[in-house]
Amino acid sequence: MYKTIRDLHLLFASFSLPFLIMYGVSAVQMSHSTWFQMKPAVHERQMPLAAGQTDARALAREIMDRDSTVRGEVTSVQTNERAIDLRIVVPGTVHEVKYDRASGTAQVKTSVAGVMGMLNRLHHWAGFWHEPTAMKAWAFAVAIVSAALLLMGVTGLYMWFTRRSERRIGLVLLGINVMFALAIIALLRRAGP
Repeated sequence: MYKTIRDLHLLFASFSLPFLIMYGVSAVQMSHSTWFQMKPAVHERQMPLAAGQTDARALAREIMDRDSTVRGEVTSVQTNERAIDLRIVVPGTVHEVKYDRASGTAQVKTSVAGVMGMLNRLHHWAGFWHEPTAMKAWAFAVAIVSAALLLMGVTGLYMWFTRRSERRIGLVLLGINVMFALAIIALLRRAGP
């Protein structure tokens, strides 16, 4: 039984490690943003489209069909009688579209944030409701990693408990970690404006 639990523990850890590294790097980037070059590369272009369009999703689909570099999820749609503004987003890249209904001209501003910007956005990306299949796959992988981390904790506790010679030091370390976590939670709850 111990060998099976140990192998599962190793499997969970091996699968989770790349995700934990990514989340760790992006957390450092968010905490110490001055250490990283985060200015996105920006370029703008105009795209002639049919005038008078009213459906933001159809407009976004036409833009993506015409320009293969524009891909992603349609967000932040704002419409009025003269224009449609929307964003087409993938982690690290944002295409801001400003469509003029009278002329049919779409101004497309693309901002590419690079690897660190992409990691930052992946860190915040959540849920299964996103349109791109790749982002649904990412959400599924993150859900598996979340479960694997919980199972890694359970298997780790089992392996530790079965080794009698290490129980005392394990209890001390476990106690210190629990007290530290509770202290941090208490300090965060008390921090305020």
